[in-house]
Amino acid sequence: MSNRSLTSRTLGGLLWISSGSAAHAVLSTIIMIVQARFLTPTEFGIVGAAMIVIGFSQIFSQLGIGPAIVQRSDLAAGHIRVGFTVSFILGCLVGVLFYVLAHALAVFFRMEDLAPVIKVMALIFPITGLSVTGQSLLQRTMQFKTLALIDVFSYALFYGALGIVLAVTGWGVWALVFAQIGQAACTALIMLVMHHKKLGFRFNASEMGELMNYGLGFSLARIANYAATQADNLVVGRWMGPAALGIYGRAYQFLMMPATQLGTVADKVLFPVMSAVQQDKPRLARAYTTGVAFIAMMTMPLSGVLIVLAPEIIYVLLGKAWMAVAPPFQLLALALVFRTSYKMSDSLARATGAVYRRAWRQWVYAAAVFSGAWIGQFWGLSAVAFGVALAILVNFLLMFHLTASIVRISWRELGIIHLRHFVVACVVSGAALAVKMALLSLGAHPAVILAAALIAAALMFLGLWFGCRSIFGDEGRWAHELAKRSAAGLLKPVGLR
Repeated sequence: MSNRSLTSRTLGGLLWISSGSAAHAVLSTIIMIVQARFLTPTEFGIVGAAMIVIGFSQIFSQLGIGPAIVQRSDLAAGHIRVGFTVSFILGCLVGVLFYVLAHALAVFFRMEDLAPVIKVMALIFPITGLSVTGQSLLQRTMQFKTLALIDVFSYALFYGALGIVLAVTGWGVWALVFAQIGQAACTALIMLVMHHKKLGFRFNASEMGELMNYGLGFSLARIANYAATQADNLVVGRWMGPAALGIYGRAYQFLMMPATQLGTVADKVLFPVMSAVQQDKPRLARAYTTGVAFIAMMTMPLSGVLIVLAPEIIYVLLGKAWMAVAPPFQLLALALVFRTSYKMSDSLARATGAVYRRAWRQWVYAAAVFSGAWIGQFWGLSAVAFGVALAILVNFLLMFHLTASIVRISWRELGIIHLRHFVVACVVSGAALAVKMALLSLGAHPAVILAAALIAAALMFLGLWFGCRSIFGDEGRWAHELAKRSAAGLLKPVGLR
C-alpha cells in the first residue's frame, strides 16, 4: 500500500472512529445521567461486579483470535472460518462455566443479588463469540466508517433506548442487564449478515495453531491488562461493598470516558495501520510521537479543567446525592493523559508482534493497581483512586520503555512533548479556577459556575491556539490541517511529519 493511500485511509479512519467515539461519549453521558435518576448506587454496583467477571472471562472465550486475524499478513479463508469456529465454541463453554459458578461468585463478592444477574448475563459469551471475527475483518480492511456506525447504532438503540425505557419503568438492575445483552445481540446479528459468505464452521489444527501462536501472547497481556483495569473495582466491591463500588464506578467511568474514547480511536485505527507497516520503523516512530503528542494536547488541559470543576460536574450531571463521586474523580483525573497515551505503545507492541514483552509489563501493571487499591481501601475511596493513579503512571512508563526498544524515540523527546502541554493545561485550568472562585464568592449556582468556567477555559485554549501556536508543536499543525480538511469534506493526505 502506498504512503499516500495509507495516510488517506488513516485520516479517514481517524475521522470516522473519532466521530463514532464522540457520539458514543455523548450517548453514554446522557444514558448515565438518566439512569442515575432511576437506579441506585447498589444496583450499579451489582452489575459492575458482574461485568468485572464477564470482561475477564471474555478473554478466555476469545483467546486473541480477533487481533490475530487483524495482524496476520497472509490471512486465508480457512483462518477466518477456524477463527469463527473457535470463538463461538469457546464462547459457549465459558458461558456455561459462568452460569455454573454464579453462586460462588456471588459469595465471593458478598452480594446475594449477584447470582441471578450472572446467570442471565452468561448469554453474552456465545453471542459475542459470533461477532468477534466479523468485527476483526472490518478492522483489518480499515472499514472504520462501518465500524463506527455499527457501534453507535447498537449502543444507542439497545443499551441506550432499551436500558432507559427499562430503568424508567422500574426494572431496576435488570435494565442494565438486558441493555448489555441487547447491545451484544445487535452487533452479532449485523456481523453475521454482513459476513455470511465468509463465516462458517471449520477446524484445521495447522491454521488454528497459526492464529493461536499470536493469540496466546496477546491474551496473556490482555488478561493482565484487564486485571489492572478491574483490580480496583474488585477491591472496592469485595471489601467496601456494592454502594461504594457504584460510587467509585461512576467516578472512574466519568473520568475514563475521554480516555476510553480516545484510546479506542487510536487502537482501532492505528493497530491495523501499524500492522501494515510493521517493518518500517521510522514510519512507526513518526506515527507514535504524533499520536502521543496529539493525545497530550487533548487530555492534559481537559484533565486540569476536570480537577477544578469536579464538584460542579457531579452536582449538575448526577445530582446532589452523588457528590461522594467528586474526590476520587479528581484524583483519577491526574492520570488521564497516561491512561490514554499508553494505548499508543500498546498498539505499536501488538502490531510488531512484541506480545510477550508486552505481557509481562501488563502483569506488573496489574499488580501495581491491585496493591494501590488494596492499600488505599483502608483510608477510603480517595486513597484507592490515588493508588490507581500511581499505577497508571507506572504502566505508561513501562510501555514507553518497550516502545523505545522497538523504535528510536528518546525519553527527552517524550518529556518535552508533555512539558509543553502541561504549560497549556496550567493556563487553561487556571482560567477556569479564577472564574469558579469569583462566582463562588457571589453564591452562584453550580450549573452557572460550570458553564461560565468551561467557557473561560475554552476561550483561553483558543487564545493560546491562535496567539501562541508554536507551543502546540507539530501535532498542533497536523491537527489544524486535519480539522480544515475534515470540515471541507476532504480526505487528502496530510502526512505524519
